[in-house]
Amino acid sequence: MKKTSLQLGWNSNSFQSHRLEEVLPMLADLGYGAVAITPDVPHLDPRYTTPEDLRRVGAKCAELKLDVVVETGARYLLDPQRKHRPNLLEVDDSKDIRLKFLRHMVEWCDLLGAKVLSFWSGAMPEGQTTEGAAARLADACENLHSLSERYGVTLGLEPEPGHFVETLEDYGRFCKANPGLVKLTLDTGHLLANEEGQPAAQLENWKDEIVNLQLDDAHYGIHEHLPPGEGEVDWAAFWLAVAQAELSCPACWELSRDSHRFHKLVQAQSPLT
Repeated sequence: MKKTSLQLGWNSNSFQSHRLEEVLPMLADLGYGAVAITPDVPHLDPRYTTPEDLRRVGAKCAELKLDVVVETGARYLLDPQRKHRPNLLEVDDSKDIRLKFLRHMVEWCDLLGAKVLSFWSGAMPEGQTTEGAAARLADACENLHSLSERYGVTLGLEPEPGHFVETLEDYGRFCKANPGLVKLTLDTGHLLANEEGQPAAQLENWKDEIVNLQLDDAHYGIHEHLPPGEGEVDWAAFWLAVAQAELSCPACWELSRDSHRFHKLVQAQSPLT
């Protein structure tokens, strides 16, 4: 592992068979400095989690010196039969379900001590137009921004393969039309999945926008999160680019399909190794 100014950590969707309260001390002991919490059925299920629960987790993270990011990519949290739906682009009022959830997560950031809320646009719903989707997303981000400013939370919009905001070009186009609302959550593997090139080549261009990194390997043209070394990301070049860009933000491994071997991967990628 290269020396880096990033706050390295793990996304909670990567240890779905482990209890959050057991993993947090493990991360600190292994030299990690961040945790990305994805509220979902395994951890901090919004249906059952109380403000006291959140304050307790936030206090523990502060005690362990773990920076917190709140991620909102749970697959079936809002609809058990439709992945990532409803989203912010829906043609009907169900878009408000997603917006209400994201506003709730901004408030959770305050309770957890998180400074970044990461989210994505969602895929284009049937019957929606490009113009309609752009307007829906802009309205939602304006709504969220007014609340996030109140809590001192930065919104990190993540380009996601198959979504309306899919690439860095899409992100740049949205920000040009709607300046000042969001910053960038950048996923290393998504760059390869979208065939946008190596992450190292993009860091210099986007370093002033990046507030959150998601780390995963991938093969070109395939959206599948892989552990480092199992895909085609040039990690040596990436760590060098991070150092040259003097990038300092949370950077968490997101390997939800590898929860069964988290106990090995978390040690293998330890900053102390």
